[in-house]
Amino acid sequence: MPVLKRLCLLACLAALPVLAKEADPGDGKDEPVVWKEKAVPGPAVLLRLKRNLGKCLIYEGTLHRSQKSANSYDENDSFYLNVLCADNKDGLDRVAIQRTYTDRKRTEFLENGKKAERVLENRSDLIDLGPNFDVVGTLRCYAYDAQNRVAYRTEQLLALKDGRGLQGKILEENDDKIVFITPEEKVEIKRADVVSRTPLAVPHILLNETPHYFFPIFSQKKVAPGDTWKFKVPVIIPIEQGNPPKVLPTHFIVSMVGRLREVRDKVAIVDYQVRGGFDSAVPEFAGRFPEAFQAAHRLVHKISGDGVVTLDIEKGRILYKSEGFLLTLYASSTVPQAPGKEAKRTENQAEIDAQYEIKLLPPGTRLKSDAVIPDYD
Repeated sequence: MPVLKRLCLLACLAALPVLAKEADPGDGKDEPVVWKEKAVPGPAVLLRLKRNLGKCLIYEGTLHRSQKSANSYDENDSFYLNVLCADNKDGLDRVAIQRTYTDRKRTEFLENGKKAERVLENRSDLIDLGPNFDVVGTLRCYAYDAQNRVAYRTEQLLALKDGRGLQGKILEENDDKIVFITPEEKVEIKRADVVSRTPLAVPHILLNETPHYFFPIFSQKKVAPGDTWKFKVPVIIPIEQGNPPKVLPTHFIVSMVGRLREVRDKVAIVDYQVRGGFDSAVPEFAGRFPEAFQAAHRLVHKISGDGVVTLDIEKGRILYKSEGFLLTLYASSTVPQAPGKEAKRTENQAEIDAQYEIKLLPPGTRLKSDAVIPDYD
């Protein structure tokens, strides 16, 4: 995917991954959280995933996704997920997730009013969450911890005396100079020309079905039914612009608030809600763009949704997960016309509704391929 190449260049050069930190659920400016189901009182428990090295878990899942825009569609997919713990390093599991479609149906509604039925291939592929991956053998793996946090890497933003800002990685440095690599080039910078350094997260990619592989994240401490916790995850919906094309700085933070609803027969039921957004016109993000861009363009990205997961506390396995997300994408541009003609303004908006569900298949289950699921232990 071309959009990811520039992001992947920096990720492969980065050092150890970073994990999202738990925050106070009441901090920030987030709207109050309202839960649909009542919590059932019970003792505090520690929610953790336990992945056996070299072992896989097999889930059966469905995904319904619809888009409302000038060109709309409805898609219904059925699939298996093979979740493999390929390695463990520095206390993090390197996890590869392979999805194998078993059935796919997509109906497209075109701007001209026509409807088209698309035949989609029942292929197998590794889930791609963006640049924060490691390669284990031939597998693209993401580092998860026992709380189900996906680790991310960091890069540096160098502010220079001439007003420029360079984003990338420091390859080497001494008392006189810094060797720095950006997505476009490798440069040498005099240390005396650097005003400040700011660490930046390499965001996870929020594209297509990837939001369904980041949540929930479990609390760092024991929680009782009714207790809540919060994490913030760096993400980006990548948009390229310019010649040569560059990924625009549209990264933002998605907040997840989790709550333990109930513990029943050593199975925990956890609810969670997800919110986040980017708007190039608001002060928080406007400073990333030059004045000429602000005058001619506006970009808005939003995500909201909720989910529920059941967790086998003793075995540390997700048994079932159901979640729904709504993504809103908006872009407007003002394009100058010939002298004497009014500038042309274009607007595009899309709303994507995604409903996702998976359940763990028990060992001994015969799959549609005729393969039999082995014992997970």
